[in-house]
Amino acid sequence: WKQVAAHKDVTEHYVVCNGDEGDPGAFMDGSVMEGDPYRLIEGMTIAAYAVGAQEGYIYVRAEYPLSVARLRKAIRQAEEKGLLGDHILGTDFSFHMHI
Repeated sequence: WKQVAAHKDVTEHYVVCNGDEGDPGAFMDGSVMEGDPYRLIEGMTIAAYAVGAQEGYIYVRAEYPLSVARLRKAIRQAEEKGLLGDHILGTDFSFHMHI
């Protein structure tokens, strides 16, 4: 984390979650995104804080519409509670998530 954050010549850092499930027979990504999307949001937000990222992207394959719906709802709820977006919890840290 320190090495990524230390790159001062890079003006923007991003956090990316790959929810593709490219491994045959692996369904862990979908189960996390559908079962506990808040865990994914929390982990990405912590990673963003650690590396100084202000934007996060979640890749979800088209076969997981339920994952997309639950992630959208969880992101919206986190934004409404001030846990995502501009000046999270009144701090200088801002982080926006996109699917």
